[in-house]
Formats: sequence, C-alpha cells, structure tokens
Amino acid sequence: MNRRPERISFRFSARSRFAACLVGSADGGLAPGWWDLDGTKPPYAGDAPHYREGLPAETTATQVLPTEDGGLLWLRGAAGSGRHLLLLSHHATAGPLPAESLAVEARGLRLVSGGPRGTLALAVETAHDGRTRVWRVRPAPLRLGDPVTLPGRVTALLPLDGTGCRYATDLEGPEGYRPVSLDLRDGRWHALASPAGGRIHRLLLSAPASGLLLTASDPGDGRLRIATLGDRARLDFPDRLNSLDGAVLPLAADPAGERVALRVSRGARAHLFLYDVAADRPRPAALPPGAFHPVAGWSAGGLRVVYAAPDRPADLVTVPDTATHRPPSDAASPTPGTPDVPGTSHAATEWFATPSGRFEAVRLGEWRTAPTVVVALHGGPEDHWTLGFDPVLARLSEAGAAVVAPNQRGSTGYGRAHAEAIHGAWGVPDLADIRFLVRTLTEQRPPDAEPPVLLGTSYGGFLALLAVCADPHAWARCAVIAPFLSARGLRERSSPAVHALIDRHGLGEPPKDDLGPRDVERLAHRIRVPLLALHGCDDPVVPVDETRRLHRSLAGADDPERAPHDCLVIAGAGHHPLQERGGAELTDRLVSFLTAGFPGRRRTLAPSELTVADAAVRHRRPSAVFGHISHDERTTP
Repeated sequence: MNRRPERISFRFSARSRFAACLVGSADGGLAPGWWDLDGTKPPYAGDAPHYREGLPAETTATQVLPTEDGGLLWLRGAAGSGRHLLLLSHHATAGPLPAESLAVEARGLRLVSGGPRGTLALAVETAHDGRTRVWRVRPAPLRLGDPVTLPGRVTALLPLDGTGCRYATDLEGPEGYRPVSLDLRDGRWHALASPAGGRIHRLLLSAPASGLLLTASDPGDGRLRIATLGDRARLDFPDRLNSLDGAVLPLAADPAGERVALRVSRGARAHLFLYDVAADRPRPAALPPGAFHPVAGWSAGGLRVVYAAPDRPADLVTVPDTATHRPPSDAASPTPGTPDVPGTSHAATEWFATPSGRFEAVRLGEWRTAPTVVVALHGGPEDHWTLGFDPVLARLSEAGAAVVAPNQRGSTGYGRAHAEAIHGAWGVPDLADIRFLVRTLTEQRPPDAEPPVLLGTSYGGFLALLAVCADPHAWARCAVIAPFLSARGLRERSSPAVHALIDRHGLGEPPKDDLGPRDVERLAHRIRVPLLALHGCDDPVVPVDETRRLHRSLAGADDPERAPHDCLVIAGAGHHPLQERGGAELTDRLVSFLTAGFPGRRRTLAPSELTVADAAVRHRRPSAVFGHISHDERTTP
C-alpha cells in the first residue's frame, strides 16, 4: 500500500524561509528532511532542490533545526547521558551527509532558531543546578561559544528586535516564572518592564517588527493580553480575541507584526484563525478542522502551518491569502510537504450521552455497519484524541475496520471538571464511560455482528485491561501497548516523573463496587478475550515488568476457559515500540490481530489466530455481556 511518509518534529528558521522535520522510513528509522520554502536559493546553492532528505539514521530524540542560510543543524542525544553530537549540513553540500560535527557534553540541550549575525542558531542548556546557559552555535569550525547564564530554567526565547541579540523569556524563580529580557551582547538580563495597566505574565509570542508581545493573563483568568513595547508601552485585553470559543494558542506573526495565526482547539477539533491586531478582528482561515501542530512559520511567501487529519499525516500547508509577494516565475513545482489546501477528511467526531454526562469520540468509518469496530483508548491520562493522524488508527481504517476513539472522563480539552474526574479514581468514572460506550455500540449494531475490539496504550492499556475484566464477554479481542496493572503498583515501580504524576492525581480509596480495587493483577482471572500485549524492554515510563506480571497472572489462572494471550517484550524498544525501528512489523502484527475476526478475509490464519477467532465467538454470552454495572454508571448527575 502506498502510504504518505509520517513527519514529526517540525521546526522553522528564524525568518521562516526554511523548514525541517524528521521523516519516517519504511523500516521505522527517521531521516532529516528540509525545505527552501520561498524558492530563493543563495548564489552558492547551484541547482539544489527545494526539498532534501538525509539518511534514516535518526531517532525520536534527534532535534532538527534549519539555519537561515538554508543549512541544517541536527542534534543527536543519548537519553540521560548528557552526551550529544551536533551535526551541520550546508545548503551547498551536494549530498545529505553532514559537513561538520561536534561532540558536546551538556545536560538538557535544545536548539533554538535565531542569534546575532554570524550565528547559526542558539543552544539552550539546563545545568544540573537548574541554571540555564544560552550558547551561540557558530560555524567554521562548528562550535558553541559566548555562553550567557541565567539563574533558573527558561521557556521559549522570543526575539524582541531584528538583531538576534535581544530576547524575552520566562525565567523560573522562587515564586514561579517571571518574564525577563535577555541581551546576548553583554550577557545581562532584567525583569521585563510591564506597561501601564497591569503586569506582563507568561509570554506566548513576539512580533519584533511591531514590538508586539502576546501574553497569557493572570493565572486562572484565562484571557490573552497584547503588550506593545517601545516609547508608548501599553497593555490591552482585546475583546474579540478573548471571545474566541476554545483554547487559543498563537502560532506565528506575519513579518510586519500586523496579523497573528491562532490555533483554536475545542475538544477533539482545532481550527485556524487569522487575527488582525489593529482591528481586533479574528477570521477563520480556509482550512477544514484538523490538528495543527504548535509550530508555524510566516515569511513573505506566506503562512505555513503543520496540518494533519486522521487520514492525512502531518505535513506543511501554505494558508491561502497570506503571502506578501508571489514566488519567482522559475520556482520549482510544489515541493514535497507543501500540498494544496486539503479537503474534508472522512473522519468525524461523535458525542455519546451517558447518565453521568457526555463525551466526544473521534470516529473513522461507520461503526454501525463495519464488520469490526475498534475502540481505541488514548494514553496519558493527561491527553485526548484529536482530529490528527495516528498511524495505527489509519492502518486499521485502511484494513476496513471502523474506529471509535473516545475522550472519556479524565481526558483533557473539555474543561477542568472533565479532566479531574479521575483524580484519586483511576479506572472508575473513565471505565464507566467505556462500559457505557461498548453497550451503545453493541446495541446499535446488527444482532449477529462481532463484538467491538479494544486497543489501549499506556494508561489506555490499563483502562482496556480493566474493561475486559469488568465485561469479559462484551469484547471480541483486546490489544494493549505498554500497559500497567494498577496505580499503586506503578507508583512503587516507576520513574520519579510518573511517581509525581500519580501523586498529583492522588491514589484515592478503592471504589465500593463489584470490581473493587482497580488492580488488573488481582482481576486477571476474569479475562475471557484473546489478548495481545506489546512492551519495550527499555520503557522509561512504564516498566516492562508490568507486562511480565500480566503474563504470569494470565498463565497462572486455573481456569479451562482462560483466554489465549501473547505478551511480547521487544528488546531495545522504549515506551512507543510501534514508532521505533521494527515498528512496521509490530504494527502489521497488531492490525492482523485486531482484524482477525473479519468475515471472508483472504488469508490463512495461524493456529493461534484460529484460537483467537474461535474464542471470540465461543465465549460470547449475550445474557451476561454487561454484568457488574458499577454504582457510578447507575447514578444520574
């Protein structure tokens, strides 16, 4: 099947004339790719193409950054080691190989566009003591120099003028973050003076040409402010800007600083707006709802956003009517990665009303009539499905399955109450929503239709396992990736970051219902569906021992009706084994497992798959499909 390549980690050069990303290869490797967006090649570039691609030797830990002269910097790092390799490829280089390289010992190093004349970019290092050093990346020879030290961690560096020397950033201090101004020429920094009318809070976007700073308001206020610096500094709360319905994120300002591109997210959907600063007038851009990555570039050639849809991998899209000049007549044909404005995706969203409220789901295909419907549970738990591209869901859709990806209680993007519903109650209200969903799907499908299939990753894997424990005969099959078995067990065995997440949510008291404590190890004997589990041996988030414990619990169940299961631990893989080398083969195996029950499939099933398909039918008992309804599901708000 001819699939578009997946692209991640998009970045733009300081003036947005060039862009770069990582491009997925067929074997799971990642290659750097970069564009000359405006078709203006420097004299020394010769016949260099508009788009170039390197070798697939990178990982998701690699950072790529285009330079303003059309070259490419990329930074390879070994997780937790503090050792990095910085590479540079010049625009004039004939091939994709780097022209220069530099070994760097640094902790928490990241590349940032910008810098004074003679600088390729900036490198921001977070030292072990929490201080930040900002380095200039210089060429010929490639090196880091002229460090400036700040007494705390910083957020983004936003240019305050066109020199590449003055930046605004949020600096961490004893009382939280505060906006400061940094001058790379003398290494000095000071608190950013707030205009009359209030304080400048968290910085979001700058437009050096007009002196505009777009900032977040006081914590809990939820409004955006526009600060205009200069001789007559002022601070405004634009009424129309703050009337937009949804979570607003500024993406880029035009070269003159007169218009700002805004991503406005509402649940699973996101829209693009163009905001006229002087007129305080937002208008929707001519792009359908989808997913807009939080990076964009706006040059004289137009606004480029990173757009994705469930059937369309992330790619650069030029927004109509945003250019200030026409490209040269001899410019090459449209480059890879800059497609025309996409049409409406076949995917949609659907709301499901439960006794406890409503939740939204992303839908691919028609679940009421498809031969198999896959319920896909997102990880997190602080996450939610969007109208973006997910390679596994896309593969399932291509294989003929319908997909329902719910944003049940606990998902972000729907307000604080929806997200905090699971605090101290992992696997309680969210599990109730999934149990309601499977009942709804089953009741509205033909009586002889295959039961829904379940897929979950990380936290979604935990929730999926609980779902098949709660309703053993409601599902046909279940696949989980990097699952854990209980919040308490994960807290004992996980990293400090995961430990802190669990503490922030709270463990809570075991619910007083038929399932009791949400511990899959204790409930595994209830599982009756064929199960596939995948887990990377080097997973830094959820220890692989969680899946080994699952295997022991399933294998030790003294029950002649216990379900066939296959728990695979993948050597060398991390928390996202499908996105790493060898991920293509794992994805094929996963999709084959989840779609094994399709009637009339033209392939020979392996003995284990025959057992899987047979078990799904043999163990379905309609009279007991939805047993053990929890108290939460029976209670109306």
